[in-house]
Amino acid sequence: MSTCYKRFVGKVVLIVGGAGGMGSVAAKEFAKEGAKVIITDIDLVRATKVVEEISASGGEALALKCDVTRSSEVREVVDAVVNKYGKIDVLVYFTGILGEVAPIWESSEENWDRVMNVNLKGAFLFCREVAKHMVKQKSGKIVTISSVAGKDPNPNMLAYDASKAGLIGFTRGLALELAPYNINVNCVAPGITETPFLKFMTEEAKMRSASLVPLGRIAKPEEIARVVLFLASDEASYVTGATWNVTGGRCPY
Repeated sequence: MSTCYKRFVGKVVLIVGGAGGMGSVAAKEFAKEGAKVIITDIDLVRATKVVEEISASGGEALALKCDVTRSSEVREVVDAVVNKYGKIDVLVYFTGILGEVAPIWESSEENWDRVMNVNLKGAFLFCREVAKHMVKQKSGKIVTISSVAGKDPNPNMLAYDASKAGLIGFTRGLALELAPYNINVNCVAPGITETPFLKFMTEEAKMRSASLVPLGRIAKPEEIARVVLFLASDEASYVTGATWNVTGGRCPY
């Protein structure tokens, strides 16, 4: 669907975690539709590979390294994008880690802090820096990527569950805060999806997640990307503060 349109010609799109399974697919889809895509990721090698693939297809993209838990690095990335392109039209926060899969009595404090820092604090840091520019522009689109676990949690993944639930609340609050500036802020909550992320889940956890999908299959990353692109487009101009479930029917609320 998204390849039929050119909704992002002239738009500058910053994708945080753009080297990952979902993020890289979304980056390529944005580029197909005319966006100037900046991929930032802690893995610069993989990010550069995605940029090379986009460039080979005639798109425009740039890779920047960033540890999302470090405010100085986040600020440097945002400043670099604004200095180069003069604006940021779209921010998509894909970055996330699963962390330990263990009962609470075996879970470490270090794991809790790491998951919260990457999944939730990183979103705060990037949204804070990008919002400064979008407020001046009086326009912008922000899309955060939560998870079905943020609404329908999995056992033995408390840090992940809590961080993704927190991201939904954060997105809702930010949407209310930025609405007066013509900035739309929405969240996507994917279900189990065919990405390298699955290798961090136990077979039991994967089977449990897949069994809860009414459509009876795991999502493809392209199916997540299409919803992200819609929310980042002008077609969603009257949508803000919403969390979109892309779960194959699991957790419909």
